[in-house]
Amino acid sequence: MTDPRPRPQYGEYAPFDPDAPTSETADTLSPASPPPGAQSPASQIAQPTAAPSAGSTAGPHAEGPRRRWDVLITSTLLFLGVFDIIVYFSTYTNLGPLMAEGLATQGLEGFASEDAATQAGGILNIVRISILIITIILALRQVQRNRIAFWIPLAGAVLSGIIVVAVLSGVLLSDPAFLEYATSQR
Repeated sequence: MTDPRPRPQYGEYAPFDPDAPTSETADTLSPASPPPGAQSPASQIAQPTAAPSAGSTAGPHAEGPRRRWDVLITSTLLFLGVFDIIVYFSTYTNLGPLMAEGLATQGLEGFASEDAATQAGGILNIVRISILIITIILALRQVQRNRIAFWIPLAGAVLSGIIVVAVLSGVLLSDPAFLEYATSQR
């Protein structure tokens, strides 16, 4: 027996079998509905039989394989960032007296930029907390999208470190007593 209908192309659903009951006739023939989760024969025909390939996405929120190692590393790095903020918050708050004391142990007396260092410490606390919050938001978005995210906390830590070094260097280099001490050590 030959079928007068055209042969379906690759990826195209085959037309329905004219002898198969449709969903309307199947409902009228069997008064009992199928159990929950079961599919009627008509819906089985309409669904594709092949699973999507590994590289294809079924929609905008397609789930790929979950990278548990990335989630573990990302969450550990974010936890370390929060721990760092908690531990060093008071250090940056009292940065002026701590720098004066540290430089006094090196032989530099008369550190004149204590007030500038204390203000810089407050600014550093605000900047570091802001960077951490942005890092957490970006990392969580990447994890939700199932993309590699461990690099985001690392980049946030590097950015925070660069800012801390730049601000502390600026405070030290603006102090005349430190500049005199540094030139005398040559």
